[in-house]
Amino acid sequence: MRRSISLAAALTAGVLLTGCSSGTQHDAISHDTATAAVDSSSNPAPKASVRLLWTHTDKGMGTTAVWYVARVSNPGASPASVSLDARALDKSGTIIGSDTETLPAVPARGSFDYFGNLGDSVTQLTGTPAKVTVSPSDNAMYAGTSATPLATSELKLSKGTTDDGIVDTPYSYNLTVKVTNSTKKAVNGYVIQQVILYDKAGKIVGGDTGSSDNVPSTLAPGASYREQWADIPAVRPAVRAVYTVWAG
Repeated sequence: MRRSISLAAALTAGVLLTGCSSGTQHDAISHDTATAAVDSSSNPAPKASVRLLWTHTDKGMGTTAVWYVARVSNPGASPASVSLDARALDKSGTIIGSDTETLPAVPARGSFDYFGNLGDSVTQLTGTPAKVTVSPSDNAMYAGTSATPLATSELKLSKGTTDDGIVDTPYSYNLTVKVTNSTKKAVNGYVIQQVILYDKAGKIVGGDTGSSDNVPSTLAPGASYREQWADIPAVRPAVRAVYTVWAG
């Protein structure tokens, strides 16, 4: 506040000097303004960074798929809109599967762990995966969203079954959770949701991502609905789940 007042006083003094003196004073003021502009552009806001936390290659259900968790960190002072490029490579470094994902807004000086997958029965990988890479997307068509994750509470995780043929991993889990529209705008019928499963040591052991069949066609600010999710795959026993949902 004090700095703004001082700047205003300096500009007022400059105008007064310009009105009663030669062009030299005007040149000095113009130079100060240009210098301020250069200083501002030479210190751009820090960009979000991405790193890979976990991968798993799943070879069940007649296809090969790669699951991954990427952490997006935002060092800036305001929320960041980020989209993510994920690629599966074979041992020669050739791309055999790729996708660009739109993430919710990452909070200022915070992070977000994103669960994704490459390869399924519809978009199969074109080779054998040996490596996964993740990076912020520079494609303007996939600009990040400003959507804020909705509030969640009352999450309950329970053991599922692996005998129904829906999952092919050694372990499966179900969850229920209450979702509340904590934003100031109505959510109109479509959300993106994900869950990441952790073992007792805090290591990632599974998860899933997708849309919801339970969200109402319109969810007003402050309104809630109950979400349920069955057959979440895990490669080892899980004791904790982190669930996130945002407007798509």
